Amino acid sequence: MKNLNNIKILTIILIVFTPFFYIVSTAAYPGDGDCSAYHGITFIDVPFNSEAEIVLDGLPSENFWTNPTEIMLAEIEAEGVIPELYSLNISFVINNDYLLILCQWEDSSPRDDNPPEQDGIAFCWDINTVNFTAYYTLDMDTFGMGNGSVDAWRWIYQDTVSPGEEHLCGDDCFNENGWIQGNPEAKSIDVAFTNDSSSYILEMRRRLNTNEIYDVQFNEKKLYKFNIAVLNNDHDEEHAISWTYALDLREPELIIPGFNLEFFILSISILTCVFYIIIVKNKNHSRT
Repeated sequence: MKNLNNIKILTIILIVFTPFFYIVSTAAYPGDGDCSAYHGITFIDVPFNSEAEIVLDGLPSENFWTNPTEIMLAEIEAEGVIPELYSLNISFVINNDYLLILCQWEDSSPRDDNPPEQDGIAFCWDINTVNFTAYYTLDMDTFGMGNGSVDAWRWIYQDTVSPGEEHLCGDDCFNENGWIQGNPEAKSIDVAFTNDSSSYILEMRRRLNTNEIYDVQFNEKKLYKFNIAVLNNDHDEEHAISWTYALDLREPELIIPGFNLEFFILSISILTCVFYIIIVKNKNHSRT
């Protein structure tokens, strides 16, 4: 009887903990599924500064550009090949009207100014998907996310635009059927860049509320999930995609400091197993 109880206990422990160990020990690859199940979702607190005014020149001279977040990206590789990791530093600030973004990343490869072999960066913002994640099955669509729409911002290096010159960034939308053709929305992301032989700096400004159905709106106190792709020679070599991040615009009193959902679930699982073992032992003791 005691051996049978021990088998039951071990079985329960395996059932509870096997998914956890599988998640933390498995590498994600393109088309492999929900990347938030592998890496979780990293929340980024965004400071509010009503006096934050930006000069779009691609130079991070404003005093509010502090405490950048390091975004991790994995190069697209075939299944079974460990992808090379890259990083990008990004800062966010919100004022009364705009979301301001500063991106800085390394790129020392030779540049080709002829389309489609151009460097660039792309943001994918969740609008209303069922389960937003960096999961693009065949093309840029949301089929693997349970359907819904994503706001896509795409900045591509062009030699016709001078460093420090303010210009518009690409602004499109895709859903479960792919890119929305004939997207009538107005382009609403102002940008400016600078670069040298080893890096890019990109400043971005987007109005919080554009009133466009194909845009993500930053006028609610909630989480805004996104991921980023860095394009080295556009969709050619070293096309790296980040896992899932989220701007945390919730009211401070609604946030539990230091709360980690995954750690909480793991702790509950451990406590459940401990209590079960105690109960079984007490039952066995009472029988003897």
